[in-house]
Amino acid sequence: MPTRSPRPVATFPIVIRELTVLRARNITPGMRRLTLGGDQLRAFHKDGLDLPALRTDGFDDHVKFFFPDDGGRLVLPRQNVSSLDWPAEGRPVAKDYTPVRHDPESGEIDFDFVRHEGGVASTWAERVRPGDSAWIAGPKMSHGHPEGADWILVAGDETALPAIGRWLAEMPEGTRAKVFIEIGDESHRQPLPTRADAGIVWLSRDGAPAGTGDLLEQAVRSAEWLPGTVFAWVAGEAVALKGIRRHLVTERQVPREFTHITGYWRRTGPLPAGAPSREDAEGEEAGDAHERLHELMDPAPGHAIRAAVTLGLLDLVDGGVRELDALGERTGADRSTLAALLTYLVSLDVLGTDDDGRYRLAPIGEELVEDDHSADEYHLGGAQAALDASLGGLLHTLRTGTAGYRTPGGERLTEAMAADARLAGTARAAVEDEARWIAPGVLGAHDWSAVGSVTATGHGCATVVNALVKEHPGLRATIAAMPSALRVLREEVLDTDVLPRVDLLPSAGGGAPADDSDVRLMCRQLEWLPDEDAVHLLKETADALGPGRTLLLVEQVTAADPDDVDAVLHHLRLKCAFGSGVRDQEQVAELVSRAGLRVAARTDIGWDHRLWALAAPAA
Repeated sequence: MPTRSPRPVATFPIVIRELTVLRARNITPGMRRLTLGGDQLRAFHKDGLDLPALRTDGFDDHVKFFFPDDGGRLVLPRQNVSSLDWPAEGRPVAKDYTPVRHDPESGEIDFDFVRHEGGVASTWAERVRPGDSAWIAGPKMSHGHPEGADWILVAGDETALPAIGRWLAEMPEGTRAKVFIEIGDESHRQPLPTRADAGIVWLSRDGAPAGTGDLLEQAVRSAEWLPGTVFAWVAGEAVALKGIRRHLVTERQVPREFTHITGYWRRTGPLPAGAPSREDAEGEEAGDAHERLHELMDPAPGHAIRAAVTLGLLDLVDGGVRELDALGERTGADRSTLAALLTYLVSLDVLGTDDDGRYRLAPIGEELVEDDHSADEYHLGGAQAALDASLGGLLHTLRTGTAGYRTPGGERLTEAMAADARLAGTARAAVEDEARWIAPGVLGAHDWSAVGSVTATGHGCATVVNALVKEHPGLRATIAAMPSALRVLREEVLDTDVLPRVDLLPSAGGGAPADDSDVRLMCRQLEWLPDEDAVHLLKETADALGPGRTLLLVEQVTAADPDDVDAVLHHLRLKCAFGSGVRDQEQVAELVSRAGLRVAARTDIGWDHRLWALAAPAA
């Protein structure tokens, strides 16, 4: 199960903006600063959409810059309500950069670009002049200063310097911090004003190429370790960070939720001797249909990797348990079966072996360990693995239109969730995480200033309530859910400052009893229900509505892009697991009508989600 991150998160609609370069200057020989401005930093109207002003609340926010391709053509995504639609052909050339200063009053925003030879962004930053246009999108989210940490460990190379400098400038006064910054040359130092109690150590490569040494790792390993809880933020060249990650997570036992380790870039080198060039490779029979078919039909890799993740094998190897007998003792696995699994994982490049036969992580294994989401996504006790497995019932669903999947215990997935707290918890946590993107749309689609109380049900409703209560502190909120779900919401979703203002109501049926709330909010609750159950729940909720009160229904609808493969797979999983699928707007409206509810309004809130304002029919 995931644990609460100490960094509060805010999400925003993604907006593409055309800005103008106001100033360009080199702040050091290694860093160039561009100041952008323009009316589109503020709220503006375009193509029938009212788009909000840019917000950047976090020191390591990412804004995407768009650049012309090799032919000089600028390809841009299309603006949607809260997100961007990416063109099917001609993928935009885009790179992420951190805003180092945003002044809404003057309408200016600064970005720093590392100066180096080659690279589309660096070349553009060197050539651009005041008056030229610049296209950016985002930020789409901001992570705040970590709460509950006694001290901060910061390490990064020059690509992380913009974020580090902004963080130091914004750190609360008195924050204890140890900061290590790798730069190419001593002349690349820059002033980093801060109110924090921060010790800043500059590490110069003395002209050596970036990403080729271990200056940062050795500095972190030899640093004085302060007492109390540490939050570690590390960014830079991806390969160079592997040793730091292993030191912090494995040797120092820093909980993963108290680390933020991000590869900002990856060093590339020449091709190995004898490797085919790109042109040679394209001349081979890359379209061998038989081999491709064999790869597509082989279920073994997925089963093997999920079993390894569920047993904790990769974390054990990463932690130094590297012999067969020791791994068998720690996992409790059958020795001969485990030996076969380990051999197969080596063939998949998940594991490797040293000359003495001891196991080690290979590149895919390192990716699995470093990806903080892998333990939940691939763990066989979690919801994502169950949804992936649900496709095994696809033939039954194709023939009947009903859920065809049964768990290994013979249960429907909804029944298994009711009995298995881990399964239900990972499912709820995943949807609550996704709901971050629709929460701003829900806030903007209804006049919440006129609402005194709301009762919320459904998947993702806690994330929406969290945002509502922060925006409207006087709002009285109740969340009704199964007791196991309420525990997840209390521990993982609702912020500590919001919890005292939200009543958590145990509810066995997924709905909520009649009360005097001004508004009922039902969020993504129908997506796990077949049509007849969805209509029944809507009728129950309609009966519980008081006179003159409103039901707000939030549901995901069929993606606008029919070629969105991820959306198609999501529909198939839901259909096989629950008999529901992702419904289109007309199908949702039909369910509402069958339940006897009247549609007062419908609003596109972005990310393929709609909000319906519903009322009971007049007597």
